[in-house]
Amino acid sequence: MSSPDTPTAYAEQLKTEAAARTLAGWSFPPPEAGNSHSRTIKKVGVIGAGVMGSGIAHWCAACGLQVVLRDVQPEFIARGLTVIRGLFDGGVKLGQQTADEAEQAMGRIVTTTGWDGFSDCDLVIEAIVEDVAAKQKLFAEIATNVGPLVLLASNTSALPIEELFGNVPQPERTLGIHFFNPVGRMPLVELIMGRQTSEATATAALGFVKQLKKSPVICRSSPGFLVTRVLFFYLNEACRLWEEGVPTETIDNAMREWGWPMGPMRLIDEVGVDVTDFIFGEMAHYFTARFQRATICTRLLAAGFKGRKNGASSGFYAYVGREASLNEAAKLMDVGPMSSTPTATEIAGRLMAVMVAEAQRCLDEGVIKTPADVDFALLSGAGFPATRGGLMHWAAGKNTG
Repeated sequence: MSSPDTPTAYAEQLKTEAAARTLAGWSFPPPEAGNSHSRTIKKVGVIGAGVMGSGIAHWCAACGLQVVLRDVQPEFIARGLTVIRGLFDGGVKLGQQTADEAEQAMGRIVTTTGWDGFSDCDLVIEAIVEDVAAKQKLFAEIATNVGPLVLLASNTSALPIEELFGNVPQPERTLGIHFFNPVGRMPLVELIMGRQTSEATATAALGFVKQLKKSPVICRSSPGFLVTRVLFFYLNEACRLWEEGVPTETIDNAMREWGWPMGPMRLIDEVGVDVTDFIFGEMAHYFTARFQRATICTRLLAAGFKGRKNGASSGFYAYVGREASLNEAAKLMDVGPMSSTPTATEIAGRLMAVMVAEAQRCLDEGVIKTPADVDFALLSGAGFPATRGGLMHWAAGKNTG
């Protein structure tokens, strides 16, 4: 990769190169008999009609694919269809498609609370709750209702792929396809290859991601993969800083000044205090020796503060409409002021050092191939400031600004 003159130009170049990404350089197990042929994805089954499942179903249909959307209760399906209809209506208002095109795409989605319509799917994507046991049970059930060559994917953001597919025949057809929320707007998809994922499976999934006009980054299965792992080490360190007595607004202002569009405490509210606390627990489980888990999210949840996600209205901040102010009840949970509050430069230095160190470990472990892949993934999936070029680009000293 040539070195553009500015960090912003480097960030733009990464987007161009991501669109042409291939599986070159990745190794795969020997192909299984009968499962080494190439395939094109034409029909997708999506399981789970929540925010992510509805978003995936909407975008697949918008890109011309047939979709069957499943959930366990009719009311869940109805809610998901309402979300999908709203997404199409929004696209029409923005001029992304005509009303006729949106109606045709909506017509490509069928729904079920059983397994009708799944037998001729090319790919089934699971988008249910982040729970290993629930996903294992679901995939065992899916395997009895689809053919042996149907690709099986999880949209998990953090759980190692191998743990989810332990009871699935033909595990070479399994992998992770991690979309980011909101699916229609976020360009990045993490393509997660498990130890048994075949080259044919990865090739078909890569083609599917490109069919959806998304930019893939390819990872080996590992807890948190790349983006979730690096981002939540950073968010946990921000919480630890908060627990040391640094105020919410001081942390957030420092990171916005550094270039992030949103400070880490506000980001936790947007992601959801519940989701953040769950992923902190997963990181502590898998990286016991060095993930010193902050406790503030657990305490916020116990007090009923879930952040802004799913209609909740308080976390580190309290929200009224679009207005946000500090949550006074959350402030009472801190340990009091530090004897010496760190400067914005010191705060940014500490938090970015954690992020860089974790990204480097992902490279060293072979979770991700190149520093440029790290840079693209965090620019596209985590909001890393393009004016810094990219995380590893900045860390290498190429950006002196």
